[in-house]
Amino acid sequence: MRKALFVAGLVLVFSFASAKAYFGVFSGYPEAIGVQYTMNNNMRFSIGLPAYGGFGVAGSVDMIMGGDALDIEGIDLRYYYGAGASAFFTNYTLYGSAFGFNGHGLAALEWMVPNTNFGIFSEIQLGAEYDTYFGFGPFYGGRFGVNFY
Repeated sequence: MRKALFVAGLVLVFSFASAKAYFGVFSGYPEAIGVQYTMNNNMRFSIGLPAYGGFGVAGSVDMIMGGDALDIEGIDLRYYYGAGASAFFTNYTLYGSAFGFNGHGLAALEWMVPNTNFGIFSEIQLGAEYDTYFGFGPFYGGRFGVNFY
């Protein structure tokens, strides 16, 4: 727990070091609750607790490849897309340990809240996954959270 708080603190400190870098908090899958930091070069790092129960850690690295504002009058809405990879390790009380990783594409919408420095986003992730319980298969993930600029 202390390590997670330390990482969250580092993310907060680094986010104020540059105007283009930012951090966020989110809930989703494969991380049930987590923090993310997006660097100036659009590389995003995330870490969080896995969504499956038990004790463990999940993380991802994503590259935001593009995006733009949507031309909707009166609403500051933008989209972005990219690709990345995630991994998780979980130790279940009843089932033992599990490890998995995936590669995925992502697409998102973000609404910038008027007169603030944060945006609310929703993101989907689709790809392929391997885990020690189910083997290879499709990956469906996503996030809902807040980015602080």
